[in-house]
Amino acid sequence: MKTRQPAVSLSRLYPALRASGGLLLSAVMLSACSSAPVRFYTLGAPAVAVGAESTATQPITDSTPVIEVERARMPDYLDSQDIMVRNGHEIERSGLGRWASRLSVGATDLITARLAQKWPNLFVTDLPQPDRPTWRLQLNISRLDVSRDGQSALNADWAIIPQDSRASILRNRATIVTQGNTGSNANIAKVTENLLNELSDRIEASWPSTSGTASTTPQTAMTFHRHTSN
Repeated sequence: MKTRQPAVSLSRLYPALRASGGLLLSAVMLSACSSAPVRFYTLGAPAVAVGAESTATQPITDSTPVIEVERARMPDYLDSQDIMVRNGHEIERSGLGRWASRLSVGATDLITARLAQKWPNLFVTDLPQPDRPTWRLQLNISRLDVSRDGQSALNADWAIIPQDSRASILRNRATIVTQGNTGSNANIAKVTENLLNELSDRIEASWPSTSGTASTTPQTAMTFHRHTSN
């Protein structure tokens, strides 16, 4: 004849459950504390800093030609704070690396700063202006692939829109290919910056005459930058 096993007392069971739950929570917290922190990356920080510091030494007058750089357009999958790298047909998202701002904002800031360095006698800005600027720059980046195999590419087209609505709009495009190590987030940021620097050189080369007011020698430049929230 089988004997009935005594029932487990709930008063004895609850302390054991509480103890095991506490151990599990402690393990999760320790695991979170030991994980590597997320790092944030910018594009061309020295160029942006130089442009910001120069506003007090370069006066802006009513006769200063103005270039308004509109926010760059790019594919949705790229335009975020995620750092992406292409691996064949696959797009890999960095687990521990982020851009400090959306990539379109960072790219616009960098190109604005580079153009301001090239043309110190012009007012180059990516902020909307109360009056029609001398020129507007519209930029479309249709491809910005930083690849695991080290070969990265950028495709872009742009329009230079003059203040005079009767004047022709100048349109150009470029394909830029570069080689560079993409083994880390810092390297990916550097390759991305190099591609955008080359793009700013192409934009400068395509610009119409500025009536002797532009200079191609990098100097202290006038520039302001947009600050947006995600």
